[in-house]
Amino acid sequence: MRKFANIIVRNKKAILIVYVVLIILSLIGAKYTSINYDLSSYLPADINSIKGRDILDGQFGIKGVSYVMLKDKPFHKVAEIKGQIQAVPGVKEALWLDDAEDILKSESFIDEEIKKQFVSGSSSLIQVFFQDENDSQETLTAVEKIEGLLGEKDLIGGPAAVSKEIQGITSKEVVYYSAIAFVVISIILFLSMSSFVEPVLFFATIGVAILLNRGTNFIFKEISSVTYSIASILQLAVSMDYSIFLLHRYMDEKNNFERKEDAMVEAITKTFSSISASALTTISGFLALIIMRYRIGKDIGLVLSKGVFFSLLSVITLLPVLILMSDRLIEKYQHKILFPSFNRFSSIFIKHRYIALFIAIFLSVPTFLAQSNVEYYYANEKTLPYTSYSNTANREIDKAFSNINRLSIIIPKGDKLKEKSLMNKIGRLDSVESVTGLYSLVDVEIPDFFIPEDAKENFQSKDYSMLAVTLNTPLEDAKTSSIIDSIRSITKSEYDEWYITGEAAIYKDLQEVTSKDFRNVTILSIILIGSIILLTFKSLLIPLILVFIIQLGIWINLSIPYLQGKPLNFISFIIIGAIQLGATVDYAILFTSRYRENLDELPRGEAAIKTVKDTGRSIFTSALILFAGTLSVYLVTSIVSAAELTLLIGRGAIISFILVLVILPAFLMIFDKPIGLTTYNWPKKVDGR
Repeated sequence: MRKFANIIVRNKKAILIVYVVLIILSLIGAKYTSINYDLSSYLPADINSIKGRDILDGQFGIKGVSYVMLKDKPFHKVAEIKGQIQAVPGVKEALWLDDAEDILKSESFIDEEIKKQFVSGSSSLIQVFFQDENDSQETLTAVEKIEGLLGEKDLIGGPAAVSKEIQGITSKEVVYYSAIAFVVISIILFLSMSSFVEPVLFFATIGVAILLNRGTNFIFKEISSVTYSIASILQLAVSMDYSIFLLHRYMDEKNNFERKEDAMVEAITKTFSSISASALTTISGFLALIIMRYRIGKDIGLVLSKGVFFSLLSVITLLPVLILMSDRLIEKYQHKILFPSFNRFSSIFIKHRYIALFIAIFLSVPTFLAQSNVEYYYANEKTLPYTSYSNTANREIDKAFSNINRLSIIIPKGDKLKEKSLMNKIGRLDSVESVTGLYSLVDVEIPDFFIPEDAKENFQSKDYSMLAVTLNTPLEDAKTSSIIDSIRSITKSEYDEWYITGEAAIYKDLQEVTSKDFRNVTILSIILIGSIILLTFKSLLIPLILVFIIQLGIWINLSIPYLQGKPLNFISFIIIGAIQLGATVDYAILFTSRYRENLDELPRGEAAIKTVKDTGRSIFTSALILFAGTLSVYLVTSIVSAAELTLLIGRGAIISFILVLVILPAFLMIFDKPIGLTTYNWPKKVDGR
């Protein structure tokens, strides 16, 4: 490592040139990364609802969908607007009552079963199908143009409208909360550092790493909207302390060397192992997400772990160059450290260590049970505020037509009587509002060659027939899950090959797919991070203690929404454990490492007190940066899922910080003898206290 450090110090200009080139390439590469707002696309391709969705796409050309509700308009005006919608680029088809009935005849002669799907009181509902997915730019543009055709009372809802609003909010707000995070973290760094120049160097270093991470995301072609919302803030928050460790060591080594270059070589050499170990635990936590069957875990895990790697690379290559070039400015613009020390509290923590141990054990059982019973949700609409435009539109449309919860049943075509029988059986189920297919519109006795082609193509493809089922239940609840099970059972009894898709069916499959993901991610992250701690300390007991402390913090964190009675977005519930464990176990590692050093010179009690004094401010700064960075997202964003996740991460950092300074010293002191027996070269000094 010393040879590598010498290369860095001797080639400052070359390194700067390399980074300038990499920044330019990253800015170009970032343009080739698209944002995917369709979270259902990350579901495994082999599940029934996704297979059905793919058939709708491939054989029926049905991709994105929205619902337009027109109020207080006569039939001829609705037909006119429908024609205008049909002509919008990106719209595949617009369906309304006039596609099944002659609207010029008296309403009393129009089939009521058909009419109620499109007309309710003075409102008319147009079903709009797009040529591309709900979240594509083409569909987004089409929705905007449709909005321009509508009157003040008219509404547009459905998945495509929701996706458009999510995209608009995310792209706008990410700039705001990134700016707020920058300001807040800057204040924290200025208060905790001894020079006004140091925070500038830190931001420059991690900022470059963030650009490199964004610029290389093109290798994935696209990243999820969840990843896009949180990646930069999290990368900044979890890796800022690498810069702090290196700079502090450099300042210490300057007292031992005449040349600043030699001091930097020594600083890089001595901090590389601790910085790399810290980065490795964080990367391991993120990589644990890769095993999720729901592939958004892989998306988040790869992007964030890559980001931490670039942060590590920038800290050990770019930051030393920036520090050496700014050394005089750092010395010139010194100021007093304004963060409080933990000297007053250190002895209190140690004196009451048995109480701390009892509290930890007492909290572990109820918090574990509480976090195990947290409710979580899947529906995309719930990630938007209740009062958002698309949610308001969906509620009004659903109230008038009970039309938001729609399923598509796809079966092999050819047997008219069998298809009609299936429609009748499903139509008799409770909560089924309507079942529409080709043979609900035309009599099965009519020969196929008499049926208009435009009627056929809506419900039949080359190989399959499609039935549209409307439920009068919410998109996700126990009743909806039960009715989907009933529909699946009936369809399975009639056909060997069948597919049921639609938002509710996808959410149900998503719940089944992700039910084991939380457990699997937690186990793998514990194994990976525990193994790193084991190798770092060459100990069997220390990994168990450190992981337990942070895991207790995770249980406390997740038990809070349970006690509040608030459901969580399922993504937040699954990934928070890996993120909090990976990002904050560093606090415990730093404390334990310094405690071990102090034990070489001091009795246990004094060593623990000194360790709290030595590490308290550093750990507090790191936790506060993570808290502030994520809190900025929580306070600004209107995307509920992003707010929930960032609140969990920020709150988890503070909880972990408290547990490391209050609970961990108690464990290390009380279990000193077992630790000594299970740890290689642990100090053997016994002081009787």
